[in-house]
Amino acid sequence: MGPGRERKRLIAASALVIVLFVFDIFSGGQVRAQARDSVSSVWKLGVSAGKAVRGSGFFSSRAALEKENAALKDQLARSQVRAAAYQALKDENAALRGMLRISENELGITAPVVSSFRASPYGTFLVGAGSSDAVTPGSLVLTEENFVIGRVADVSPHSALVNELFAPNVSTDALIRGAGVSVDGQGGGNARANVPREVQVEIGDPVTSPVLKGRTIGVVGAVEEDPASAYKRVYIRLPVNLAALQFVYLLKQ
Repeated sequence: MGPGRERKRLIAASALVIVLFVFDIFSGGQVRAQARDSVSSVWKLGVSAGKAVRGSGFFSSRAALEKENAALKDQLARSQVRAAAYQALKDENAALRGMLRISENELGITAPVVSSFRASPYGTFLVGAGSSDAVTPGSLVLTEENFVIGRVADVSPHSALVNELFAPNVSTDALIRGAGVSVDGQGGGNARANVPREVQVEIGDPVTSPVLKGRTIGVVGAVEEDPASAYKRVYIRLPVNLAALQFVYLLKQ
């Protein structure tokens, strides 16, 4: 765009301003009044729009949002607690039903586990039944799956101390595929034994104990063979999580 055209536009704009100024003088200020009315209308429109937006709640205050967020978190926490309580009750009922099945064939008593398996380094735990419930030292302790996990070592009126069968340095005579072995406890529901190489042992094979009336004490979890050895190493485990046990069944002698 050339300088000449720019000059013409500037002159035209200046002339328009002069004309409006002169007209405003002769009209008694009507031009200014009209301009003020227009600006006032625009301002009122903006204020009304702002009130409408605020009234709609579109921009909630930060405090209100934080309060709502806290309420939702509290509701979620309560729901999680209820779900956990329901699951705990469901697990407890399942365990008690398992004990009921054992009691149909075995004389004994269901007792709660009152101390953690992890709390004692000696492979012992406490149950909530004692001499007042006819529990005696030597009583076998079973899981709901009918696995022997220990023997009662000491008894008080309302509790009993149980020695775990697979506690460290505890040996138990057992049978694996008909072969007699000595099972050595390793703690944590694990044990191991040496089995003659010619015996066909597979993962999942039951391990029973003749000294415990032929009851099952574990299952084969792994087999390790050494061609230079006459024996294979068999790792035995309990197919239950001892740390999660809530109840056990104590056989009466």
